[in-house]
Amino acid sequence: MYRLIHLFRTSIGRKLMMALTGLILLLFIVGHLAGNMTIFVGAPILNSYAHWLQHSVMLWPFRIVMLLVVGLHIVMGIELARENRHSASNGSRFPSWFTRHILNHHMLWSGLAVLLFILFHVAHLTLGVGADASFYQLDSNQMMDVYLRVVEGFLNPWISLSYVVLLLLVGLHLLQVVRGLFQTLGFYHENYQQLLDRLAWGVSGGITAGFLSIPVAVWVGAV
Repeated sequence: MYRLIHLFRTSIGRKLMMALTGLILLLFIVGHLAGNMTIFVGAPILNSYAHWLQHSVMLWPFRIVMLLVVGLHIVMGIELARENRHSASNGSRFPSWFTRHILNHHMLWSGLAVLLFILFHVAHLTLGVGADASFYQLDSNQMMDVYLRVVEGFLNPWISLSYVVLLLLVGLHLLQVVRGLFQTLGFYHENYQQLLDRLAWGVSGGITAGFLSIPVAVWVGAV
């Protein structure tokens, strides 16, 4: 246990923790996107999915674990950014493109955008901040009409604009998270760096496009 604690006090340990929490968050986002895409199947499917989530005995334990993961990810990110700034100020040279790239503030600012996106998303679809009475409307099966929540919410131009801007920044953070996973696991090599870059763009771009497809579908009346 002491060795494990000591490991996470080192730069390598913090990078491993950053990669691990990033991977957990990436898997959560993919799962969350899969659930959200049920909106294209129809209101009964989305509402049933949301009802199952809200009444699952694992809901709050899962939320607590994810809050811890997000907290660790933020703390590790701040610590690594501080170390990188210190190393840069001392004139240190870094061995890879990714290590040099992460020295800038994009990771911190996009990470802040992720936190804001989470708060915005919870306020919008879970707490109903600023919503009208339709937020609490039930469907024909006497379940919360989450489908209506989504549609009514994205018909508000300010909510939609805020969602899109924050989501694009989240996509930037995801790009860096995927690259960070490759870097930490030792996959980044000049022989196939271009392939991994394309894969990172594909993963982050696909996830971002998936989430963006929902407000776009609302705007054009597809849902």
